[in-house]
Amino acid sequence: MSAMTRLSRYLFGQLFFTALFVTLALTTIMWLAQSIRYIDYIANKGVSLLLFFQMILYLFPNLVVIIAPIAVLIAVLFIFNKLIADHELVVMQSAGLSYWQLAKPVFALGVVFTLIVYVVSLYLLPLSFRKYRDISTSLREKSLISLVQVGQFNTFGRYTVYTKRQDAQGNFLGILIYEGVKGENPTIFMAEKGIILDKDKGGRIHLINGNRQEQDLTTRKPSVLYFDRYTLEAKEKESGEPKGERFLKAYERSIGDLFNPKEELNIRTKLEFFSAAHQRLLSPLYALAFALLGVCFMILGHFNRKERTFRILVPCLIASLLEVCALVFLHTLKYVHLFIPLSYGIILLTIATCLLALTSWGSRFPKSLSWRKAA
Repeated sequence: MSAMTRLSRYLFGQLFFTALFVTLALTTIMWLAQSIRYIDYIANKGVSLLLFFQMILYLFPNLVVIIAPIAVLIAVLFIFNKLIADHELVVMQSAGLSYWQLAKPVFALGVVFTLIVYVVSLYLLPLSFRKYRDISTSLREKSLISLVQVGQFNTFGRYTVYTKRQDAQGNFLGILIYEGVKGENPTIFMAEKGIILDKDKGGRIHLINGNRQEQDLTTRKPSVLYFDRYTLEAKEKESGEPKGERFLKAYERSIGDLFNPKEELNIRTKLEFFSAAHQRLLSPLYALAFALLGVCFMILGHFNRKERTFRILVPCLIASLLEVCALVFLHTLKYVHLFIPLSYGIILLTIATCLLALTSWGSRFPKSLSWRKAA
């Protein structure tokens, strides 16, 4: 094995394990931060600890897609800054290693992480979101009425429920239910007593001695119906979701389904799917772009301690700008067909420019040349 091969493997190993560690560390921190939002499922909604961890585990792939390219940039900046501080990089260049030879392990790192993120983005991401939403929908149906908190206004999608107290059998005493959906007449149910039917499903409640008040949105006139007994089907339907089979949202669909959905959709939804598909294809490329961006700023030109902060901050700012541009372009649905090619163009231009700087243009950056001329 040649010295060059050993050196490349050494650098790649340092970069890969650092990037992997940063990815797992940042993803875990973000994952735990998001999981706090779901503590209520255990505390108030009777969800088992196993199901709780299963739910938040399905959030992991989405975080990996977001964090992995950032972790690659951090790893490149950290390792090469360490090499500069320990004078190892100066020794390598003095031994005759070109910019491209130094950057090869970084390029390999970018390619590996790009492939990893593609697997997560194209396969694991829609699968995990679909599983997560299946559990979430099931919990909403089961907990809509049966897990109402006494003395509080509990909102479950289209329903807001309030009850004064609850007896030993779990029946509600003094209950108010508001049902409101945009474009439909708002309805209020008030009853002396509410008995939950089919507790395992939790979506039906039998109201005793009460009234049903509905306001006509056109005439603004209320209508009141008094009843002795009334059974309310109170299962939540998500806004815009068709009856029957659950409608899959963009983040739950495969890349093929996003480009060619089977359902008849309106123009806005089609554009959302089209944008989401290209976001899945574009996001992994940031791992390669950020890796090359980082190594360009760390090895090209003369090493100057005063410029180390500059070399670290500038690629971070450029990476942030690239992320923001893609986010804005892909979510501007009105001009999405114009902005999507622009998004690809920006990221591919960044990769091409960095590769040229490390190969053809790199020879024009002698080691005595500083990034900025001294005043």
